[in-house]
Amino acid sequence: MAYIPSRIKKHDTNPGKQFLNLTSLMDMFTIILVFLLKNYSTEGALIHPSENLTLPKSTVQTAPETALDVIISKETVVVNDDVVELVANVARQEGLIVPRLRDKLKVYADRAKEAEQKYGIKFSGRVNVQADKDLEYGVLMKVLATCGACDYSNLRLAVYQLEREVGSAPEQTRSE
Repeated sequence: MAYIPSRIKKHDTNPGKQFLNLTSLMDMFTIILVFLLKNYSTEGALIHPSENLTLPKSTVQTAPETALDVIISKETVVVNDDVVELVANVARQEGLIVPRLRDKLKVYADRAKEAEQKYGIKFSGRVNVQADKDLEYGVLMKVLATCGACDYSNLRLAVYQLEREVGSAPEQTRSE
């Protein structure tokens, strides 16, 4: 009498049916996952410079942090991708406070303070300022003064990091 497992193999009714070997497939996915996790950088670009803006260069070593974005290009002042004011209008204004920018920043500050009360998320007053390197000093000072007047006193200026040595990494966006 034949052994039962060999009898089953001999009389298989579906000879063309094949099964996928999941063990080797799981090994392959595990290797890919480990490779991607090893090469993934958590210090990616937190600041994306605008197209019509050239940031100044610096030797700063501080990494950028997530914060409210204020971008001062050659033509416009932008808060979190919303155009607030034209740079030409800011340059002509009397005083240090830019009214339309102040109103927009107050909205963001009020939302952050409301979230602090509801959810306990601390309002840091942090703002990343990206300003064109050829911007007039008076315009920059008006925008910074307006940020300070709206409880955003933790100001960070975004710059390109200069290369230190030959063969080092290319310029990166940093904040100081």
